[in-house]
Amino acid sequence: MVHSSKRPGLKDVAALSGTSTATASRAISGKGYVSAEARARILDAVQKLSYQPNLQARALRQRSSCTIGLVIPNLLNAYYTALADSLSQLLHSKGYHLLLASTRDDPEVEQTMLYDMVGRAVDGLIWVPSDASPALLEYLLDQHTPAVSIVRRVPGDLLDAIVFEDYSGSQAATRHLLSLGHERIGYVGGDIRYSSNYDRWQGHLDTLKDAGIAADESLVKLGSARSLWGEMATSELMHLDKLPTAIFVASNAIMPGVLKTLRLHNVQLPEEMSLICFDDMDWFSYSIPSITAVTTNHVRFAEAVVDLIMKRIKSPKEYDEPAALIQINFELVLRRSTVPPRRQPLNHR
Repeated sequence: MVHSSKRPGLKDVAALSGTSTATASRAISGKGYVSAEARARILDAVQKLSYQPNLQARALRQRSSCTIGLVIPNLLNAYYTALADSLSQLLHSKGYHLLLASTRDDPEVEQTMLYDMVGRAVDGLIWVPSDASPALLEYLLDQHTPAVSIVRRVPGDLLDAIVFEDYSGSQAATRHLLSLGHERIGYVGGDIRYSSNYDRWQGHLDTLKDAGIAADESLVKLGSARSLWGEMATSELMHLDKLPTAIFVASNAIMPGVLKTLRLHNVQLPEEMSLICFDDMDWFSYSIPSITAVTTNHVRFAEAVVDLIMKRIKSPKEYDEPAALIQINFELVLRRSTVPPRRQPLNHR
């Protein structure tokens, strides 16, 4: 038997499934209505033929790369991994592919990745900014590639942005600890050069001030959003002459290091130390104790991001049109890690 080396095309899929090429195209791209029965036949034909869409040809026809670039700080942060997965699924349903890059918050890597994506003619950019220098922003604006900054805003709010209610969420977490009677609250947060970290830090400080509690710089630890920083910062807190009765951890990425250090110091949670986190993770609910958290729904966030980037692709923002700022609300999930402080302060360990 002689096997044809010709790459199967859309016409072959349509012929095998007994549908028109237009129907087969709608089913494969996910755009437009196709009956469930016809879709099943088409997808079965795709599998039997090992059909792969010719993306270059489609891009030329549509004057579109059908690709969205996503630039994030790292893939070690479970939140960014979950967010990237949600974005990929949502974009796929709209006929787009996700091109992913991780910068580790390195400005040079970030710039290279962004230039490369624009050079690949992506239809849009989704970006967690690290550096956002004036020159880089000017370049992106000049290229007229639809771009949305997420999680962090860029200086001057020059790009559309979708962020969390970082300030309000931090206020809610701090108020919860204050309502339980805590006044000596340790704060472990990330680099405040980034708007998300700055707003969480400022929300915490302002809430203490409103409650009439003087700021204590020794209780505030600011560094990188990494587990190792959580270890270092918590170790510093545990060596204070007067220990905190609660710790507010401002990022899920920092939490493992905080927990590790508290356990090394044999601190009983929550009897000797209450713990609360900005960002919720699945494992928080079955940790011992389960961890109170400001939850930020990555699926709802991803939906808002995709809606905005699709809107900008279809109707680009006018040069003098103000950039959009969308804040995704939060929920304070109360669990077992936060209780009133015990009457006798924790001894130095």
